[in-house]
Amino acid sequence: MATNQLLYGLRRQYAKTLGLVEAGNAELTEDLAHLAAVIRMFSPYEDLTAIMPIRPYQPNRRRWSRDALDILREANGPMIVRELAERVLAGRGVPLTWQALQGVEASLTAVLTRLERRGAINGAGQPKRWNIPR
Repeated sequence: MATNQLLYGLRRQYAKTLGLVEAGNAELTEDLAHLAAVIRMFSPYEDLTAIMPIRPYQPNRRRWSRDALDILREANGPMIVRELAERVLAGRGVPLTWQALQGVEASLTAVLTRLERRGAINGAGQPKRWNIPR
């Protein structure tokens, strides 16, 4: 039982380290080799190629929703998600690319829809025009 838990933890750490190596941290390749050696100590026939990398967590995620709510508070009228996304990106100094715009729009749509269900904001029309009730 303890060996199974140990192997689970080692596999998980191997997957995380593999994800970091694939993300560009080449200095961790030696650590990856050490983890592989320890895994093989406890399970000699372990197939390490079957372990999928875990994408590293990005601790500095952007908080688009807070910026969007600030923009909605200051806006004179309702705004569509595209306008909000453009203003959020401009406010953060992020270059206005199609991929950045699509990502922020998707994120804001999910957050604004959730806030609408709670009654915190209003959305009407097609496409939805969002505003904060006063």
